[in-house]
Amino acid sequence: MPISADITNSVSERSLIMTEWVQPEHREIHDFLTQWGRWAVSHKVSGHCASMEHRYRSPQCWNDRDPRPEEPNLEIAIMIEGLMRIVPKVSRKILKLKYVAKADKRFTSQRLRFHPGKYDQLLYTARQIVLNLTRHKLAPTIHGRFNNLSLSDILSRSPA
Repeated sequence: MPISADITNSVSERSLIMTEWVQPEHREIHDFLTQWGRWAVSHKVSGHCASMEHRYRSPQCWNDRDPRPEEPNLEIAIMIEGLMRIVPKVSRKILKLKYVAKADKRFTSQRLRFHPGKYDQLLYTARQIVLNLTRHKLAPTIHGRFNNLSLSDILSRSPA
């Protein structure tokens, strides 16, 4: 396979990942997890040599055409990071591969050694676990159904 075809395939796979369908009940937690993933990537320590050579940017790159993405919401990201410490191991790994590493279904199922057909259900379960933990963290006095209560409403009402 030529290199250009390989690059085209990887770009098309990335665009499919970005436009994937999320269940309506998980759209808000998906946004929270996306914030967490962007925060986790932005705080990753990269190994560089002690010299300053890695910071050099050639003159034609000083004015980037693509603006930097907006900064992740720190409050949401840190809250989700704290909750991830009590999420079961497999669910935590699935969410980390999905939102931090941006891995696709096939890679995740190979890496965690389960059948690719189970991926959607395992991802749904992992999101549901984090959603339940987030609801309990933000509204510990509310029990039962959270019918017309969104996470961002609770977050905006909670004292800082």
